[in-house]
Amino acid sequence: MDSHRHRDADEEALQAALFESVQPDYLAEILEAESQRGEAPRAQLQDTAAVADNGSNGATGTDLSDDGDAGAVQSDADADEDLAAQVDHLLQLSDESDVDEEEDANLHHVFLNFAEYLIIDILRYLDEDSIGNALCSCKRLHHVARADELFETLCRRIFPVQCPKVAVAAAADRFALRKFRTWFDMFYERPRVRYNGFYWLKISYYKKPELNMWTDITPGTILQVIYYRYFSFQRDGTVLYGMLFKPPHEVTSVLRAMDKGVYVGRYHVERDEVFVSVPTSHNVVEFRLRISKKGRGKNVKLILAEHYSFSEPDRTGWVNYYDTAEEEFQYYRSWNL
Repeated sequence: MDSHRHRDADEEALQAALFESVQPDYLAEILEAESQRGEAPRAQLQDTAAVADNGSNGATGTDLSDDGDAGAVQSDADADEDLAAQVDHLLQLSDESDVDEEEDANLHHVFLNFAEYLIIDILRYLDEDSIGNALCSCKRLHHVARADELFETLCRRIFPVQCPKVAVAAAADRFALRKFRTWFDMFYERPRVRYNGFYWLKISYYKKPELNMWTDITPGTILQVIYYRYFSFQRDGTVLYGMLFKPPHEVTSVLRAMDKGVYVGRYHVERDEVFVSVPTSHNVVEFRLRISKKGRGKNVKLILAEHYSFSEPDRTGWVNYYDTAEEEFQYYRSWNL
């Protein structure tokens, strides 16, 4: 009795295995459908080519002695031209069938249907970084990426604020290209400081702790001091300066709220150098920074060339010069500033 049960169980397992083996192979069906879809245009192309060959052979065997046959020859030539056009069309279809192109999501967007001058006028209201993001968002906007009137607006907006000499020339309507061929070249090549973020420098050193009766530090301990310097240049010619313990990813709210330790100063750009003057509650701190052309991106590094301070808030008294070692301020993008 048990042997019959085992035999029945084995037969059921065998039937289940056979049933699974005859299940459709969906991957194979998909591949077969793809191959058939690719062969369909080719088969149609071969049929059309065969019809074209037959038509040409018939035209060759026609007697051209009568004037009435000239119209037939002309009609055959027209048919050959139509067939050639069909062949070219089918070749294009066969090529397109091999590459599945994604549908352009912006094909029917209202903004892209505007005239080019309207798109440029709208983009003029954006800042330089937002314009760059907009132009990179859609390939159909690439035709306005080099519109000179757009970059003329950006140059007249940025450089008079950062450079006093340019401001004087712009006030007298004498701000021109000079050595640059286009306004895009001026925007791209002329040194400037960047907005929509800040430049930061990490400072780290070691020191011995000051031991006294109020400290609970083990003798012989070495302390590591880490703090950061920040410059956030604004579009009105001011700069936010801070010497803080917070790292770059945590300092945006502090700079925006101008908390304790953040001061407002002035800056200007001359050639490839930035001059910063920041009055504090007890002195005036000044910097001379060089705009670096190295690294990824333009104007993303400032090299500390000189650092000094006046002992009095009115820039009088003695001057303290601080050692510099060509430290590099890195640019950090923050849209919240």
